[in-house]
Order: sequence, then structure tokens, then C-alpha cells
Amino acid sequence: MELYIIQALLGALMFGIGGLIFKWNAHYKGEETYFFTGLYIVGSVCFLIEGFDDFSKIQNINYHIMAAVVGLGSAGGNFAFSHGLRRGPAGLTSAFAKANIVIIIILSAFYYGEKIGVLELLGILSFLAAMLVVNLNMGKNKRPANRSWFFIMLACMILIAFRNGGLKVVNEMVLTSSVVVALAYLYCAAFFVGLLLARKQKPWLSAVSKQKVVTMGALTGTVSYGGLYFYIAALKGGPGSIVVTIFSLDMFFLLLMSYLIFGERLNFKQKVGFLLSALGFILIGIN
Repeated sequence: MELYIIQALLGALMFGIGGLIFKWNAHYKGEETYFFTGLYIVGSVCFLIEGFDDFSKIQNINYHIMAAVVGLGSAGGNFAFSHGLRRGPAGLTSAFAKANIVIIIILSAFYYGEKIGVLELLGILSFLAAMLVVNLNMGKNKRPANRSWFFIMLACMILIAFRNGGLKVVNEMVLTSSVVVALAYLYCAAFFVGLLLARKQKPWLSAVSKQKVVTMGALTGTVSYGGLYFYIAALKGGPGSIVVTIFSLDMFFLLLMSYLIFGERLNFKQKVGFLLSALGFILIGIN
């Protein structure tokens, strides 16, 4: 087996574990402020270490502007994803979050003049079909998807597109991505620490302790960094289409583990929506 395939599989596993910890926090109603404080402190340390040799570049204001954009997308997207997990099944929530790639493809077509291929178009239509299916009102006693969940996931898609699209712009500007992400995570860490200090007098309603929520957030930051590390390494060693397709496996991992650990089950419409989303991601990946 080629090394890049192993790296891509490890990256998908890391992201799947990170998504599972997100679900754990949502399941036990852990306070997001504590969870994200742990996540962004550890994540910023990891990226600071990686980009240490290039950190003299932060005198360039462009690094701070792009860090603010990426940080907004990261913090906002993760916050929306966390609340989506509280209202909907983990596998479908993860699949919808990944649909942010549709926004990036469309914006790239308008802004950079990139052509949308046939497979990409079919992938986009598959994502749109998934959104339609989960919101269909089929039969007298069949309700459409939870409306709040659906709009939260739309916000999640847009915000994550800010993060991923921002990183695309970072590459176009020939900026060091590890430095931008390190600054973005530092800004996010400072924001959540500030929220934590402002909210520390409020009653604790979670079924688990504050220390455990922070620790699980820190673990998420660690595996997320590891997933990104393996993803970048895989892209350097192998075809992007295969690497991106392999990365779609984290959705299936999260779907399976949420079923085994939390007993989550998808209804018929959710199963169809999940499969359509997975198909869309694969079609875009193999383009």
C-alpha cells in the first residue's frame, strides 16, 4: 500500500475521532466555552511549534487579516457544528458540514474563473438533493428535518467555507499557512478564554466536570492537528482526488461510532441524505 494512502487513512481516522469527541461533548451537554478553550489553546501551541521558524513574518499585516478570517470561520463553524450535533445525528451533521466544499467551488468559479467539471456539477447536485430529501414532508405523519438543525448546518457550511476558502486565499497570497493558522487559533483561544472568565460565575449544568470538558477539548485540538498534518502529507505524496475521497471516510467512521456508542439511528430520509452527501463528496473528490 502506498504511503500517501496510509497517511490519508490516518488523517481521516484523526478527524473522525475529533468529530466523535465533539459528539461526546454535545451528548453530555458540555459547555462549549470550556471545550473550545481547551481545543484552541492546544491547537495554537501545535501550530506555533510547526510555524516557529517563520514567525518573524507576522510583521506583515496580511497575516493578521487572514488569521482573523480563518479564525472567524473556524470558531464559528465549530460552534455551529457543536450545536448541530445537539439537535441532529452525528453522521448526517458531519456530512452536511462537509458540503461547505460546494460554496468554495462556486466562489472559485466566479472569482478565479475555475471551470466546474461534470463530476463536480453532479457532486453539487447530489449535495443539494441531500438537503432536499432530509426536508421533505413525506406522508401524513412524516415530519421534515428539525428546522433549527437545518439552519444551524447552513450557517456551519458558510462559516467553514470562510475557514477553508480563507486558507485557499492564503496560498494564493503566498503566505505561510502554518503561521496564519497559529495566529487564528491564538485569536480564538483568547476569545474563548475571555468568554470563560466572563461566564465562570454561571451555574454548571453539564453531566461531566469542567476539567473533563477542557481536557476533551484539548484532545480534540491534538487529533485535529494530527489529522491536518497527515492530510497535508498525503496531498504532497499522492493525487489530490484520491486523498480527498479517502478523507470522506471520516463521515462513515463517525456514523458507525455514534451508533455503537450513543445508539444513534438514522431514519429513512436521513439515510438517503447521508448517502447522497457521501456520493457528492466522492464525485467532487474524483473530479
